[in-house]
Amino acid sequence: MSDQILFYGKGGVGTSTLISNISAALVETGFKVMQVGCNPQGDSTCILNGGILIPTVADHLRKHGRISIADTVHTGFKGVECLELGDSGNGEAIERLFEQIEQAGLRETSGPDYVLYDLSGEQSLSTYHEPIRQRGAKLVFVVTNADFMSLSAVNGIYATLERLGKDRPAVPFGGLIPNEISNSFEESFVNDFAHHTKTQTLGQVPRSLMVRQCELYGKTVIEAAPLSTQAYYYRRLANQIVDQANSMKIRNQPQALTADELRNWAREWADRLYAMENGLVSDGAAI
Repeated sequence: MSDQILFYGKGGVGTSTLISNISAALVETGFKVMQVGCNPQGDSTCILNGGILIPTVADHLRKHGRISIADTVHTGFKGVECLELGDSGNGEAIERLFEQIEQAGLRETSGPDYVLYDLSGEQSLSTYHEPIRQRGAKLVFVVTNADFMSLSAVNGIYATLERLGKDRPAVPFGGLIPNEISNSFEESFVNDFAHHTKTQTLGQVPRSLMVRQCELYGKTVIEAAPLSTQAYYYRRLANQIVDQANSMKIRNQPQALTADELRNWAREWADRLYAMENGLVSDGAAI
């Protein structure tokens, strides 16, 4: 039975790149992995395939009326199975898409140990979350950088997860993953947000031009620079995700801030930055 793990993230925070590097790190240690891209652009698995886009399930269904393993599952770096859903439409269309996937046996082509769903971008969390939850989603992670608008989007994701978990079993929350972190202020900023929303951070990944360079080559960091420090961060995060998936520990579900609470929290951090910039406290003391 595959462990199905969901990753959410606002567009622009590097969710797809992060997940692709996690997939690469897992598969190089011997796990069988399938990565499922759920954004309309169909580019989640691009850097696992030498920078080449693969045909999407939605496009194939529109053209041929049916799908098969040979036409929709593509083998990427070291055997990662890559599947792109593409522009799937509304909730009913997405449900039919998952039914077609099950009928074709696509998720069990080789019995993957982990199926990683990339739900990055602005698509509806509710639309994708429910059909995946019904099919046994084990954990959900949320990816963010230290930009306030990204954290505000995370707060919105938390609110949606709370709402979806009221009338049905909630998918356990694995943690908030800080990505593209540049300095101690950004680290403290994200950690404090996690504290206020009763969650935990997991596997912080620093910002690095190496990630951009490897993307330009159409590769993950794990493939193009396997001995780099950046590759270490991805491998560490992959190990933490495996540990979370295997843990029987009861996890706290996120508690979204109200609009007023989020605004007040932001203003407190603005005051701290003002104090630092104007020498009212020693450098770093406001963090």
